[in-house]
Amino acid sequence: MIDSKWWVTAGSFLASSDFEASAKGSVGGENQEFDFESSLGLDDSPDLFQGERGWQFTDNWSLTAQYFRSTRSARRTLEESIEWEGNTYEVGAFVEAETKFELTRFFFARRFRDSGPHSFKVGLGFHWLSLRAEIAGQATLDDQSTEFRRAASAAEVPIPNIGAWYRYSPSEKWIFNARIDWLSASVDNYSGDIWNASGGVSYEIFDHFSSGANYQIFRLSGDITEDNWRGEVSTTYSGPYLYLAGYW
Repeated sequence: MIDSKWWVTAGSFLASSDFEASAKGSVGGENQEFDFESSLGLDDSPDLFQGERGWQFTDNWSLTAQYFRSTRSARRTLEESIEWEGNTYEVGAFVEAETKFELTRFFFARRFRDSGPHSFKVGLGFHWLSLRAEIAGQATLDDQSTEFRRAASAAEVPIPNIGAWYRYSPSEKWIFNARIDWLSASVDNYSGDIWNASGGVSYEIFDHFSSGANYQIFRLSGDITEDNWRGEVSTTYSGPYLYLAGYW
């Protein structure tokens, strides 16, 4: 499993999520961030598809691509006032809300390995994040008039990162693994930090095919100053990732 040149994984990320954000709005003169799950009734335990494709193109160098996406929507009568994109949605207003989060990650790594069951990699990665948050309903505008408003904020955020992962295979059937990626920086119109960590085990069911389970945490927080979104965002996805893998 460690010596494979190609590998593919696909499975379900059974995540517990948290999405907080603000956008071009103020309450009491301050830019106020609010929790989308609790305020708008979004599912805080979505099941996400996650996939990975890897290529060990030399003895020491590899390239990995990973992808997952989360789209959630809800309808709710508000129990607290919220402000989004300069629109105020008062207590009792019926609103529709949607969030979309998409992550594509590429990681270029150097492997350091002896002839034993250990494999250690360090390298550089690149994340492409797509974020979108939308609220629609009866809103009070700056001039105090009330009308139906649909306000959406979206951002495309390219973020580099550094990372490392370790694998240990005590036998031909088992692999234990741990991985961490991190960045804290200001990049173009985004400033903040990003963390990704996972650890778990996989078991070879038969030749070139295995199943596995990891516990994974992904966290993003920062400020966005793009034309389509000026505000703050904080999101976390954490939980087990159950997958099947093929390698050759």
